[in-house]
Amino acid sequence: MAVLAPCDNCGRHTPIYRLAGVILDGGVARLCPRCVSSEKERIETPYAPRTDNGAIQPSTSREVW
Repeated sequence: MAVLAPCDNCGRHTPIYRLAGVILDGGVARLCPRCVSSEKERIETPYAPRTDNGAIQPSTSREVW
């Protein structure tokens, strides 16, 4: 039998392996698949700019040609 835990958004009991850990309104929350699909605009996706300029290689740059 699966271990159930409540969704932090709707309270529906869901097997823990189906819950997604997401950033919702600034805090970490466990959401069921139904809430993940309906609350996409509230879920934050962390973005960190790449430090290597997108892995641009000098050998493929047009300036070298």
